[in-house]
Amino acid sequence: MRTLPFLLIFAMALLSADYAHAEPISTAIAAIAGLLSAGGAAGAIAQLALGLALSYGVGLIEKARAEKRQSRVEARGVTLEVRMGDDQPASFVVGTYATAGIRKYIGTWGKAGETPNAYLTDVLELSCIPHPGISGIWIDDTKGTILWNEPHSDGRGYPIEEFRVDGKDYAWVRFVNGTQTVADPWLVEKFGGHAERPFKSTMIGRGVAFAVVTFRYNTEKFGGLPACLFEMLPMPLYDLRKDSTNGGSGTQRWNDPSTWEPSDNNAVVDYNIIRGIYYGDEWIFGGQNLAAFRLPASNWIAAANECDRLVDKAGGGQEKQFRCGYEIKPADDEPLAVLDEIRKGCNGRIAEVGGTFKMLVGAPGAAVYSFADDDILVTEDQSFEPFPSLSETHNGIEATYPEPAEKWASKDAPARYSSALEAEDGDRRLLTGVKFAAVPFGRQVQALMKAMIEEERRFRVHLFHLPPDAFPLEPNDVVAWTSTRNGYSNKKFLVDRIFGKLTFNQLVALKEIDPSDYSWSGTDELPTDTGWLGPIEPPAQPMTGWSVQPDAIKDAAGGDRRPAIRVGCAADLDDVRSVRVQARVKATAAVVFDSDATRYEGPYQWVISGAWCLPATTFEVRGKLIPNSTRVTEWSDWLEVTTYDIAITDVLVGLAEVRDDVRNRFAELQGEMDNVLRRSIEEILDTFSLEGAVGQVQREQLRAEVGSALAQIIEERRVRATETEALAQSITILSAGVASNLARIITEETARATGDSALASSITAVSADVNGRFAEGLVKFEAVSAPSGVDARFSVLLRAGTSQSFKTSGFFVELYTEGGTQKSRMAVQADQFVVSSGNDRHYPMVFQNGELVLAIANIGTVNSGRLLALNSKVDFNLNAGTLEFYS
Repeated sequence: MRTLPFLLIFAMALLSADYAHAEPISTAIAAIAGLLSAGGAAGAIAQLALGLALSYGVGLIEKARAEKRQSRVEARGVTLEVRMGDDQPASFVVGTYATAGIRKYIGTWGKAGETPNAYLTDVLELSCIPHPGISGIWIDDTKGTILWNEPHSDGRGYPIEEFRVDGKDYAWVRFVNGTQTVADPWLVEKFGGHAERPFKSTMIGRGVAFAVVTFRYNTEKFGGLPACLFEMLPMPLYDLRKDSTNGGSGTQRWNDPSTWEPSDNNAVVDYNIIRGIYYGDEWIFGGQNLAAFRLPASNWIAAANECDRLVDKAGGGQEKQFRCGYEIKPADDEPLAVLDEIRKGCNGRIAEVGGTFKMLVGAPGAAVYSFADDDILVTEDQSFEPFPSLSETHNGIEATYPEPAEKWASKDAPARYSSALEAEDGDRRLLTGVKFAAVPFGRQVQALMKAMIEEERRFRVHLFHLPPDAFPLEPNDVVAWTSTRNGYSNKKFLVDRIFGKLTFNQLVALKEIDPSDYSWSGTDELPTDTGWLGPIEPPAQPMTGWSVQPDAIKDAAGGDRRPAIRVGCAADLDDVRSVRVQARVKATAAVVFDSDATRYEGPYQWVISGAWCLPATTFEVRGKLIPNSTRVTEWSDWLEVTTYDIAITDVLVGLAEVRDDVRNRFAELQGEMDNVLRRSIEEILDTFSLEGAVGQVQREQLRAEVGSALAQIIEERRVRATETEALAQSITILSAGVASNLARIITEETARATGDSALASSITAVSADVNGRFAEGLVKFEAVSAPSGVDARFSVLLRAGTSQSFKTSGFFVELYTEGGTQKSRMAVQADQFVVSSGNDRHYPMVFQNGELVLAIANIGTVNSGRLLALNSKVDFNLNAGTLEFYS
């Protein structure tokens, strides 16, 4: 009772392997076959066992399913998530593939004077042996474009275009190929002094290829720790087609890896695995020192050429017929399982024949042996399987594969169904599924599926003995059979297995084939849709309804006093907090107004004016919506407007307007003080350094730092000249700080000339801050000559206190042009304004609490409306013509 199960299991295990024809296997099969002639129950049992074994694992689909049952390791897809820990198995990538890698180090850092943890650097091992590099990167769900021609000056790597915001980068990557002999200098510099996790000079990673990815803090781009996936370039492999000493033509040599070239050819990859993957003299994976003669050159060259044969794509163009990619984990993966996965990607068959390995790719070749019914030994039993069982019959095929366009996730290829075949099978849809873990190419997967399901319908399988002249036959050879009994005329069969007997007769297992099953054209390709991956961001909000027109600031009587500009935009827009407005002089393109303080509310029109708004001058004005959310908004176009020619004379300007002018001027000085002193050093230099400068730049820096104490001097000078402009600038920053206490002196000097204007400016600002208590001072000297007039101003402003309560004082002296007239002014902001010679007998002149106080005066003519005694006993009302005395 136990004979049948034993024979079934034994025969199926032997015959389902591709790597057959070694003597122990043929001996075992011969022993089973010997039972066939014994007759009776034993012969029937053996015939049944051998027939079932023969029909199992002969076709491409069954081979794909059989390898899954045989291998201890399930074929996997791309590793999409980074692995962590020293217990993770090392891996390397062959062909075109992707990997998330193994995290080896992670840390944060920052620039001096900036946020200490603004940057995060992640170090990820991508290959346990040297590798040529990466071709692309995914960050979270965004496919990144690496700007290889823009390396960062400090060595952190190359920026990722999709993570560049307003000209500022937030992600960089670089690759270390595994040939390094010292620890990475940049990582040692950034993390060598880390108190808890130093990156030591001994952390070389010999032979290990890794990526260094750096991110800058940005909550809009990164919701957490960014996850990376790296698309690897094909690894250099030995291609015997390019070795003139091994049947090919070229300079590649097996014992000299420096001559090898990158390849994702299935046959080339399998060839290298069979002979063995090495790092130097150290064996890593696959076979060990297999001699070249065990992989016949003519056979493997033909297989590699078939992989590289160009085939049509839908919509035009061509590509290589078969390519592959796979991540191999030497400690976990069985070499035979990996070989099968790569072989499956080219509809290949590999046979081990007498100690040599041979490969057949795609369609079988021409027949090498012909025979007729009379050549079959009738003295030996025969077996014929015209149809498989219903469970092994398929008329449709589905498949999955890693799709690069969808971040290498496993994707369903377009299924192949046939209503005609379903009708042949009793109107039943009989599906099978295949996983192509090593084929990240959608068209190729479709071609593999087409060949598999069409080859699957070649049901006929024969088992019989041929005479000794069939001895040269090998698995994967093609034979032609003319059979009156079966109605065959030179019909092609594939030798799936062959076993020699002691009589030299050959027991052969043949499966019918048709080379047309493997044909492919662009019209065979079914459409494939790829889903969107990446951040779903709201569309940029444009400025709508933007309008610009001239206006005027009026006095109480309704008269025009100052030129102004009225701007407006569309009403009742969603998610808008305020409006940013910029104005620039058209002639010079100099921005003279920039503010986002305008609240977005009815009537959705706003008047802007100030000392910058000169009469009869053409400006360009644009606007941009400022949302409550983080959505992106766009500027409107620059719209042109010419201000009214409002002449401002001394007679027309009352004291109230003078007061407002002075207040505005002091407010501008405070804004200039904030602009100079409230910025970081990097912001000062970024603002100062003109974009697009083509002249010369010179910077000197002196720095000393101990603990929380930092002292530094930075001096930068720039010059630029074009046909229409000359510019010279310099800035000096002296800064000394201990913890949060800071003292700083900043000097900015600018000289600029164009075809119709000239400007000279010198600013010196000082500040001292201890625990939020500050004292600041600003001195500015500016001279301007332009078509609208000439101006010269000298300004001094002082400020001290805390952010909640502070006091200001200062003065300015100016010569300015207004309405075509040259004017001068001096204004003082102080609680007390005192005039004294220093040795007067009397009290000086004092202005305090809104009153001018004089102890004595010598006045020639007094223009007044009223004279009132200090004790209010005499009231001389000059306007009314009355004089009153009170007791």
